[in-house]
Amino acid sequence: MAQGNRGVEAKVLGRLRNTVVGVLVVAILAGMFLPIYTDEVGWRFQERAGLDGVDKLFNDICGPNTIARPPFFMMPVRYYSAFFNTSFADPFYIRLSGVFYALLWLVLLLVLIRRITTSPSDRLQLSIIGVGLMCLGTMPLLLVWSRPEQPILLATTAALVVAWTSGGHLPAASSARSAWLRSVAILLLAVFAFSYHLKAIFLTPIFLACLFFASRGRHANLPRIVIGALFVIMAAAAANYWVHRLQCPGDPVLFTAFASNNMGMALTGSRNWTELASAAAKIMGNATSLEYFRLPVPAVDPLSNWLEPGQISKGHSRIWSVVLVFLWLEMVMLAVACIYIKVREGWSERHLDARPVLAVIILATVLAWSATQAIRNVYEASLALPLVMLAVIFALSGIRHGNRIGKWVRVASLLIGVLAIVSPLAVAAIYGPPIARASTQKGYLGAQPTSLPAFGYASLKPDILGAARKCGIDDPARAKALMVDDLTYFAFMKSRLPQHQLGVLSIWRGTIDDPIAYLRSRGSGGAIVGCHLLPDELRRRAKSQGAFCCLGPPHW
Repeated sequence: MAQGNRGVEAKVLGRLRNTVVGVLVVAILAGMFLPIYTDEVGWRFQERAGLDGVDKLFNDICGPNTIARPPFFMMPVRYYSAFFNTSFADPFYIRLSGVFYALLWLVLLLVLIRRITTSPSDRLQLSIIGVGLMCLGTMPLLLVWSRPEQPILLATTAALVVAWTSGGHLPAASSARSAWLRSVAILLLAVFAFSYHLKAIFLTPIFLACLFFASRGRHANLPRIVIGALFVIMAAAAANYWVHRLQCPGDPVLFTAFASNNMGMALTGSRNWTELASAAAKIMGNATSLEYFRLPVPAVDPLSNWLEPGQISKGHSRIWSVVLVFLWLEMVMLAVACIYIKVREGWSERHLDARPVLAVIILATVLAWSATQAIRNVYEASLALPLVMLAVIFALSGIRHGNRIGKWVRVASLLIGVLAIVSPLAVAAIYGPPIARASTQKGYLGAQPTSLPAFGYASLKPDILGAARKCGIDDPARAKALMVDDLTYFAFMKSRLPQHQLGVLSIWRGTIDDPIAYLRSRGSGGAIVGCHLLPDELRRRAKSQGAFCCLGPPHW
């Protein structure tokens, strides 16, 4: 009878697992219709060393720190980005790549769960929990955002996959060849992550743990020592690059704006021990993951209207918030309980399971990053919450199912599984119609002014180039320091050191009060942006074609 019950339970869990995975796949594929958020273009704009030889921000006023050549080990990623961005210069391919990488990460997640689990039932339950947590709220849409968080998450998950073999076990005693290959693979994955954003530096403990666990035996010592030393050197160089890159010593307005977004800037910029102690105290008090649990909640006014505003009431949004925070907190508490049990068992058996160690390390990295964040924007959820989820599945894996905590894990998998099906349906009911409506529009979206539709760019490109020609901008590849916006950038991606309108006309302009004088000072070949983005005075002087306006020398 007991075997029969276990067989029925396995079938139920298997079907639920397949359904949850299928729901997330469909939700990610539906993300093809999600408008391109401005940051998805902005990060491509700011990491152009493969084209310009240097990375820069939206303008050139921050000083030499922000117009700098990245360390040599970051250049392969820059060349990779330059090739694909210029070969597929269309918003459609930004969204297509985001969807593809989200699906690739899902595959890596399922492979990782298979490797760290000890039984089929364990595998089914953790697959439901891990994938199910990624189905809650707007997480499926955030997973397709083509921002730095996506490659960082891919690299981190891949490193965890390399560190484990199967059945919840670490690799057996390694040959020298295997140890070198695994160690080098983890180093390359870490460098890949470091190349995209400062936040990857905070994941250094995870990569180092993977390096330690990936190989065993006497043949593993030399590879771990050599690669570990290289790792520390590259992590330090990357940290130095990003800390200085994301400061703005050349402009007091932007310096203050950057510092207000990141407490870490206050720490690195402290001028005496009193300021240092004050900044450190604020950072420690800010260490919490609670705010991240609210980020995927459908909101009345989503960040910069990345989703169309006004699609849900404040009351319904609060209900979403309560449910999501409760679910995430419950899973973290369950994970902490499992970690305690495993550590206690390991102490009595004189053998500590590596999985709770990884769970603690991953949670610590999330808290370390959160401590530096003065403002937690919604895109932070696309890295922080998958990391918390990874910590949860590492903590829950290998729990004995006969005890009380094992029963709670089973109940949690059933609850998360059901909600993982319901949540995407509810989100589709809320945001499906406006997303579908936006996908049929071309150019600039009225209801989402900082986003672009994924479709229709090809029909607009002739007007962009036509407007530019009226100002003597004939060859995009030969143009220099053009002022562009998120949409016109695609036509002028091969130009030299472009200037973004956000850094000349808008929120990141700092002390620039005369846009034309600034562009002249940079030897700019002109400006080509949406007419609606120009101040009235400049719009009256501009030449236009369709929705696009140009200005250029000598008369501007």
